[in-house]
Formats: sequence, C-alpha cells, structure tokens
Amino acid sequence: MKKGIILTALMVSMLTYVLPSCYKNKEDILELPKVSFRGEVVPIMVAGGCGCHNNGVTKNAIQFSHADTIFFDAILGRVGLFDKWIKGGTHPGGGDIDFKANEKLTVAKWIAEGAKDDGGGCTVTGPITYTANIAPIYTTSCKGATCHGGIAIGLDYDKFVANKTALNAMMASSGNAGHPGGALSLSSCTVKIFNEWVAQGQKK
Repeated sequence: MKKGIILTALMVSMLTYVLPSCYKNKEDILELPKVSFRGEVVPIMVAGGCGCHNNGVTKNAIQFSHADTIFFDAILGRVGLFDKWIKGGTHPGGGDIDFKANEKLTVAKWIAEGAKDDGGGCTVTGPITYTANIAPIYTTSCKGATCHGGIAIGLDYDKFVANKTALNAMMASSGNAGHPGGALSLSSCTVKIFNEWVAQGQKK
C-alpha cells in the first residue's frame, strides 16, 4: 500500500514536470511546409488554362512568362484578382477559363500564407532610370485590359513623377496602400528598384 502511494506520487510529480517542459520546448515543433511560389504557384500561372499568359502572342493577356523569363511581379501584382477568382469569381480576362480544384487549394493556401515570393529579392546597384528599369516593370506588371492602359489611366514618366507621394506610399507598404485602384502585392525587388529610382532623383 505504502509502496503504491509512493509510486503514484512519483508518477504525478514526473508528469507535472515533464509535460509543461515538453509543451514549452517550441523548437521541437516543426513548422508546417509552406506553398512555394516559384515551385508551385508559378507553374499554375503559366501552364494549362493560364497558358495564354506564357506565349508572348495572345492579345490582352498579361505575359507572366515569355522567352524563358518569368515576370514574377506580374503574378505577384495580381494577388487580389486571384483571391476573388478562387473565392467564386471568374477569370479576370473573361472566357470559360478556371483553375482546377487542386490548383485553387494551392493558390488559396499561398495567399493565406501571405503571398510571398520564396525566391524573391534582388540586389539593386548602379544608376536606375525610368527608361531602363521602371518602364519594363510597368509594361509587364501594370499594363493590360483590366489595368493601366485598359480600364485604368495609362501612365508615363511625367505621371510617375507627378504622383511621387502615392508612389512612396505604395513602396512603403509593398502595395497595400497608396494605389488609387486598390491594394497590390509588390515584390521586394520591385520595391527596391522604385525606392532607389526615387532616391536617385527619378531620372528619365
């Protein structure tokens, strides 16, 4: 009887010590794998039903990829459109085009995780000019039937310079604020290039 009481007391004391210590040992809890933008999302956006964004030919289809070059900003900048689409909306460009069920799940999970570019980032050095650096981003990421040059006003060098306040707000928030047409999702590389362009005096 006495031996049983002692064993019970030992077990209770061990559980009282071990369980809380295991719970607090957070480094042993592995982080769940996240959706890879480069490895899972980009292939969805440039193949299958989205292949028109990858042929360099189709009229009014924003080119996400062409000539072996992925325009990551063009995809990241349309996260809001993808979010509406997978929540019951339709393809932003019209037509009978849709993601497959498993593709919707992948895109939805990626957006819920913050719509990050797991291969993003770049080193910005040397002179940054509108012609060499800003215009190409605008052409691949901002122009199109549902964006600037379509339903929204077209932009050029003078308009970018005149709207420096809005531009700074967009870059400071990675696109969440400042854009008159609603929130965007700008890549870290785009933000770096625009910030450096402004810092260098917005040269043409």
